[in-house]
Amino acid sequence: MGRPQAFDTATAVRAARDLFWDRGYDATSLADLEHATGLNRSSLYNAFGSKRGLFDHAVRDYLDTVVAPRLAPLRAPGAGPDAAVTYLRELADVLADDRSRSARLGCLLVNTSTSIAAHDETLARTVAAHRDDLVDAFTDALTPCPDLDAPRVARTTAALTIAALTVARTAPQAAAELLRDAATDLAARTGPTHQEHP
Repeated sequence: MGRPQAFDTATAVRAARDLFWDRGYDATSLADLEHATGLNRSSLYNAFGSKRGLFDHAVRDYLDTVVAPRLAPLRAPGAGPDAAVTYLRELADVLADDRSRSARLGCLLVNTSTSIAAHDETLARTVAAHRDDLVDAFTDALTPCPDLDAPRVARTTAALTIAALTVARTAPQAAAELLRDAATDLAARTGPTHQEHP
């Protein structure tokens, strides 16, 4: 029988996630991960199999703890276009806040799409699934507008959101303004006169 694990996996994954988010996968060394997690190389390999294995856990944590809570209101029962407008405005506020990790670092998944995912099929699928999830969430929120092509507008809004998150790493204020403009435009297109009423 093996020795019990003497560290909290979730804490180690969160520390690694923040490091990968800050530096990117390729620029993060095992020594960096040892320092960030407080674990030695042997413990990291025993728990996660490899640096890539730890990164996969970090991506899952990011999706579960950062992305999912932001998308939840778009999928809530009774959600409508106002939820999509609120999502854009709130994300803009996050990016405009200098204290925010997202303002400094952008989106872990978007950053990944321009680095390791470019030559890693499994990660490319994860990034694509995230993009599809964003489109689906916007579609759910925009469907109550009968005179709006919800899937098309959702695809456009998701693409703009991803573009803003790409810009955020180097120009967070510009990214925030892009999202605010998108929110204003979407609100104008989906105001009360455009929505179904009971």
